[in-house]
Amino acid sequence: MKAQFYSIIAILIAVPIFMFTVSFLTYSEKLSDTVSDRVISDQLSQLEYSIELDTTKAMEVSGRRALLSATNYVINSGEPLDDSVANITQLMLIGYINETEDFLMINNTMPNWSQRISSNPVNFNVHIQYGNVSVEDYEGFYIRIGMDINITVTDKLDRVSIEKTNLRRYVTVSVNGLEDPMFPLETQGFIRRIIRQADPPYSNRNVVTGSANSSGSCSGMVTFNKSENDNTKILVANNLSYVTFDNHLGIILEDEENLTDETDIICFNTGNDSAVSLVSDAIASGYETVYIDDATRSVWSMPVAETLPERYYYRIDGPTFLQRLEGDYTPSPGGIATFIYVPELQEQAMPVSDYSRVAYRYFSGDGDCYQVGNMDEWFGIDSGDAQELNLTDLLTSNPCVVS
Repeated sequence: MKAQFYSIIAILIAVPIFMFTVSFLTYSEKLSDTVSDRVISDQLSQLEYSIELDTTKAMEVSGRRALLSATNYVINSGEPLDDSVANITQLMLIGYINETEDFLMINNTMPNWSQRISSNPVNFNVHIQYGNVSVEDYEGFYIRIGMDINITVTDKLDRVSIEKTNLRRYVTVSVNGLEDPMFPLETQGFIRRIIRQADPPYSNRNVVTGSANSSGSCSGMVTFNKSENDNTKILVANNLSYVTFDNHLGIILEDEENLTDETDIICFNTGNDSAVSLVSDAIASGYETVYIDDATRSVWSMPVAETLPERYYYRIDGPTFLQRLEGDYTPSPGGIATFIYVPELQEQAMPVSDYSRVAYRYFSGDGDCYQVGNMDEWFGIDSGDAQELNLTDLLTSNPCVVS
C-alpha cells in the first residue's frame, strides 16, 4: 500500500513535468519557425530593395546606350528616324532598331540586365518584368525615361515572398557628350558637332548704361588695378586719379568724363556711379569679357560672342534632341540651340547662305542675317532671334558679310 502511494505521488509529479516539457518543446519549435521566417523576410526585403536600385541603374545604362545607338544609326544611315521614342524604347527592350540588331545594345537591354540581376541570389527566386516605357525630353539637355517595374522575390521553400507591382521609376539621361544628328544630316557628314552645354548658362545683358560722354566700341577682359600695364584689358575705376591711359585698351569710369581727346583710349564708358560693382557682378557670373558698345553707350556681357568659337549649346527655343533624331527642326520651348560657325563651313569649302546663324534656322533656310554689334561680320540673326537672345538693342540693319 505504501509503495502504491509513492507511485501515485511520483505519477502526479511526473505528469505536470511531462506536460510542461512537451509544451516547452512545442513552443520552442514554433518560436524557432517564427524567428526563421522573420530573418528570411528581412533578407527578402533587403534583396528586393537592392533589386530596385540595380534596376534604376540599369535603366540609366541601357537608356544612355539606346540614345547613342539611335544617334549612330541616324548619322551612319544619313536618314532620320520615323519615331525616335519608339526606336529608343525598342533598343532598350530588345536591342533592335528598324529591325536591325545594334551591337551597342548587346547584353545591355533591360531583359539582359534583368537576367543578370535575377541570377545573383542563391537562396531566393527572383522575377522581374518591365513595361509601359516612356521617353521624353526634359529641360533641354536631358532625356527622361520612365517604366513600370514588377518584382517578385520568394525563398526556395515558398514560405515567404515579396511582390511589388507597377513600381513607376524614372531616370534622367544627359545628352551632353552625344553627337547632334542635325549637323551630319545637313552637311552630308562633313561637319560634326558634340553637344556641350554652356556653363554657366548664357545671359546676354546690358550691364552698365553710361552717359553721353561715352564713345567707341571694343571688348576685352577687365582689370580693377589702375597700375596694371596691359593694353589688352579694359580698366574699371571710379575716377581718373593715377590713371595712365596707354596702359589700357579702354576705360569704364564711374565719374563722367569726356575722353575723346585721349588718343591712347579707343573706347570708354563714363557717368554710371555703380559701374564698378555692376561690372564686378557681371564677370563673377563666369564670363570675363565685356563689350563697350558705341551705339548704345553701354557695357555689355555677351556670352554668345565670347563663346562662339567653342560652339556651345544653350537652352533656348529650338528643336529638342528627340526632334533632331527625326530631322524635325521645329522650335520647342524645352529645346536647345547652337550657332553656325562660318569659319567651319569655309574650312570644308561649303557655300555660306544668308540665313540666321542660329543653326536650326540656318538649316531650315529661315531667318534674315543681320549683323550684331560687337560681333564678327559673318555672324547675324533676325529680330526674332535677337529678342530671344536679348540682343535687340545691338541688332543692326547691316546684312552679314562673308569674305
